[in-house]
Amino acid sequence: MSDAARPLRASGEPLVAEPVPAGGGAHALHEPGPPPTPRDEPDVGDALLTSTRVVVAAPRHRIEKRAPLLWTIEGVWTWLILAGLQVAWYFYGDNVMAFWNWVALAVTVPLATMSIVVAPWWRYLVARWDVSDTAVCSRTGWWTTQFRIAPLVRLQTVYTTRNLFERWFGLATVHASTASSSGSVEIRGLSVADAEALAQHLIAIAHLDAEDGT
Repeated sequence: MSDAARPLRASGEPLVAEPVPAGGGAHALHEPGPPPTPRDEPDVGDALLTSTRVVVAAPRHRIEKRAPLLWTIEGVWTWLILAGLQVAWYFYGDNVMAFWNWVALAVTVPLATMSIVVAPWWRYLVARWDVSDTAVCSRTGWWTTQFRIAPLVRLQTVYTTRNLFERWFGLATVHASTASSSGSVEIRGLSVADAEALAQHLIAIAHLDAEDGT
């Protein structure tokens, strides 16, 4: 990792909250700063507090602007399958079930509209991610907002994925997980370059950490 000391960037902004000290490498991100004195204690407000009592600010970075279109296509694909099943039910089902077919249609249309038209852009406005010198975090959702945080010292698995639709739009997903079943952080909607840079950055930290991480 010859580039470990070079600050990673996303859309022109550093990926890490603080630049890596010169010559420190990725492992330098693990070195905690001096504890603040009581009078210098910051007002954290809505900030999160990790188990090591290190404040993690709310995530700053947006995902790519192509992400809403990706989610729209994924939604259309999902609802087309359901629509096909309903059409088959209407034409090949028992006539006595016609009433319930119309009921299902009345429920499907508004839900599909919300999922295809509203949800992708809502999710884009909500979605944020960040990686500080202590943790990686993401905020996702549209009807319900979910904020996940994984301490860097506990990372066990870091990898990227690209499904068929993500390949079309040049996007990727970064997965960072700990030993906890609920400790997985998933960041969707990143460009391929940013996803690879972020994954390499987190992998470097996980490999250079001497602790067990469990």
